[in-house]
Amino acid sequence: MAASLLLAAGSTLVASPASAAPGRQAGAKLPLQPSISFPNGDSVAAGGQIAIRFDANGDTTVTRFRYSLDDTNLDSEVPAAPDGTASVTIDVGNVSGEHPVYAVAVDRHGRLSPMSQGTFTVSAAWNLKGQAIDATTWLPVEGATIRLEPAGIEVVTGPDGTFQLAVDPGLYTLTGTYAGPPSLYGSQQLQLDNQETWFDLYLFPDSGS
Repeated sequence: MAASLLLAAGSTLVASPASAAPGRQAGAKLPLQPSISFPNGDSVAAGGQIAIRFDANGDTTVTRFRYSLDDTNLDSEVPAAPDGTASVTIDVGNVSGEHPVYAVAVDRHGRLSPMSQGTFTVSAAWNLKGQAIDATTWLPVEGATIRLEPAGIEVVTGPDGTFQLAVDPGLYTLTGTYAGPPSLYGSQQLQLDNQETWFDLYLFPDSGS
């Protein structure tokens, strides 16, 4: 009976095991999920570089790591040392904020581990940039002294009245003074973070002069 299969009462049909998927041995063990760390810290100023370390966590079958920044394309690769580690240094660009790093470990048979993710932060090369403006004329004030407390940072505005400062996130008081004539003064409290902030500081006639 070529076209049919008859089973005796009470008998059991046992299926044979499915064949292994192409390119992978049946029961093959995947590489361990790698660790991602930042030996020199996980924060860097815009335009700088950051060191990234991949670790196969003792899995000596790992021969390389595939990784990518900001997406999961894994389009970069670095060979692993005999101890299952590798390090790279990358340019972080000028986009501030948090940036994810994705990586997988690859063994000598080309098998991929589960994906890992690490995160580092790019801070603005300057947090605060602005312009000192004469509130009576609406013109920029060249030569005004801009002071940020409690950081104790002091700069002098240029020909276009602009200034820029780089400080840690926090609550600050921004003060501007101009000797004149006429003498001008202005002050404003600001909450700064790692993002770039533009602020116009208006200077008014100094009543104490």
